[in-house]
Amino acid sequence: MNAEWLDAVMHGNDVLSDARVTDVTAAQLGMGVGVMAEVSRLSIGYDRMEDGAPATVISKFPTPDPTNIKVARALHFYPREIAFYTKLAQYSPVRTPRLFHAELDMTDHRFVLLLEDIRNAVLGDQIAGLTPSQAEAAVTAIGRLHGAWWGKVDSGEMDALFDFSDARYREAVQAAYQDFLAPAFANFPDCYSDYTRRTAERLAPVAAQVILEQSSGARSFLHGDYRADNLLFGPALGADGIAAIDWQVSGRGGPLYDVAYLLSNSLPTSDRRQCEKALLRRYHATLLQMGVTGFSFGDCWNAYRLAVLRGLFVAVFGTGGMDLGNQRGRTMAHVMARRIDAAIADLKVADLLPG
Repeated sequence: MNAEWLDAVMHGNDVLSDARVTDVTAAQLGMGVGVMAEVSRLSIGYDRMEDGAPATVISKFPTPDPTNIKVARALHFYPREIAFYTKLAQYSPVRTPRLFHAELDMTDHRFVLLLEDIRNAVLGDQIAGLTPSQAEAAVTAIGRLHGAWWGKVDSGEMDALFDFSDARYREAVQAAYQDFLAPAFANFPDCYSDYTRRTAERLAPVAAQVILEQSSGARSFLHGDYRADNLLFGPALGADGIAAIDWQVSGRGGPLYDVAYLLSNSLPTSDRRQCEKALLRRYHATLLQMGVTGFSFGDCWNAYRLAVLRGLFVAVFGTGGMDLGNQRGRTMAHVMARRIDAAIADLKVADLLPG
């Protein structure tokens, strides 16, 4: 990737008209933040001034780590993000970065994304966690996204998007979960209470079935990795004051997964316990405002509890063997797993396991 290449793709996608790219420098971002892609900020020099020519853009490439890229390929992370930005982002009620360029080679899952660098905003901090007010903004925004596509994802062009109920996906998750479970317990023993260990072990042989159940019923389009490190906050982002990035895990399925994932790992446990039901009511009210019918708050709460159970996949993958990048990545995996452990026990989700 050099100035000549960047100039060609920026002109090819009508980002530039007259200005030419003369130089580009890259600074890697996200060390210990994202482990499935290499993310960099590109600073761009031009031969002349041009309105709308970005001073910086964000680039994404596949992770070089062999363990992580094996997971990314098995779960189709890169095609999913490309599909979102090329087919859906322009219609999303949630603010997302503007797409400048996308390429994907399905033979080996090599890809590149060039995206808007949203600068006048504050990135959420996974380790510190969201504040209750940030969490309220987040559940409201994701409620708008879910409401916009509620019951509309299984026909037309949406039918071609990734489906969380796909048998191959569910079997791949179950296999990876079973491989990582014992190492997760060994690597991070303080992250798993006796209750969570028993729940996690019972989940192992029925993981694919649980994903199918959670992905059935009320369906919409979901972000899939909706957490603090993938959210930006600030008044410059419009009425919602929020933007969502990193759509690698997006697809069609049970929308409450986004909410359960957010609240169980991005809020400090004490705040989640205090605000959980109020935040879920805010989310449900947003769905109703978006025109969703036939979905009571009781339905919402039951779907939320089942979705919290799927947080075990996240905890086990993060603590069971994936390359976490650096000490921040390790700390983040530890914090997320501890929070998920508390949510698993608080909500007694083992009661929802089959058998």
